Amino acid sequence: MENSDIEIKKTYTKADFIIKLIIRWAAFFAFIFLILIAAQIWVQKTAAATLAAVPVIAIPAFPPEALLNDLEARKKFLDYRINGVRFYLYKIKRNDNLWKVAAMDTIDGKPKAKYSVHTILGCNPQLETYDVFVGQTVMIPSSGGSLHPIQEKDTWETIAARYDVEAQSLRLANFGNAELIQGEYVFIPGKRPAVDLMNEKIQEKYALRELFSWPLSIGGRISGTFGIRKKHPVTGTKSMHGGTDIAVPAGTSVAAAADGVVILASSEVGHYGTAVFIDHKNGYVTHYGHLSSYNVKVGQKVRTGQLIGKSGATGRVTGPHLHFTVKKGDKAIDPMKFLW
Repeated sequence: MENSDIEIKKTYTKADFIIKLIIRWAAFFAFIFLILIAAQIWVQKTAAATLAAVPVIAIPAFPPEALLNDLEARKKFLDYRINGVRFYLYKIKRNDNLWKVAAMDTIDGKPKAKYSVHTILGCNPQLETYDVFVGQTVMIPSSGGSLHPIQEKDTWETIAARYDVEAQSLRLANFGNAELIQGEYVFIPGKRPAVDLMNEKIQEKYALRELFSWPLSIGGRISGTFGIRKKHPVTGTKSMHGGTDIAVPAGTSVAAAADGVVILASSEVGHYGTAVFIDHKNGYVTHYGHLSSYNVKVGQKVRTGQLIGKSGATGRVTGPHLHFTVKKGDKAIDPMKFLW
């Protein structure tokens, strides 16, 4: 009996030990669990308090009329929505033109890519002419592209298809546009404006610029503009300048600005020196003056971009350049109405 009592007592002792061990571990895990819950509650309250303390920034919205006519409003609108592009408001200075501004690599000391004049026109839908005046403000983006005015049935896919870009990349570039709202704008990186969405006056000017191509193999620099000169660089007298002078190195290839027929090719054309005239059979005639040589003859048909001669400094000049004239009938017209 005594041995049996001892065995039962040992059995109960082991059982009590196991139960107590389980209870202790259960209590330990329950304690840890309660600590985790308390910590989570504290983190949530702290986060909520922190968020409540952070000021809410409302992305500004503007009516379509303000976006079209108020450059400050348009800049604020775009600054919150466009990724990777900065927009500057630039005041036109003396001797500025849109071509010159487009070619700058800084704007008032701020970085800017060089691009074509199409970018400035595409980011300034309020413009009705290419002519600008001192003190006028225009919007200048830090890189090339154009604003697309959102139409009633536009989607990211239809806009992307219009400009031949990927819809996903367009969304990323316009990350702040949660939805497409008619009358607002999205930025199309690296693309020209859609002419049919521009105002009628600019559309008319774009139509003129489809008539003629740039008459040189390289860009060149505008060294003389159309109009009254207070002082001629050679004679020193006041005179009418009937074309545009484009400074380029002597020997630069000169091309026909449009299809036509050569009506003059000579090395004895008065103050023009060596020159070629082309009749384009639509009322327009173009002149290419101060050439060093020509390689076409009277009566020859030429195509847009075809080589007709080389630039030089013949005739009445102070240095090598191409004098380019556009005439309709007997009236000379500013060539920059036709050229980019």
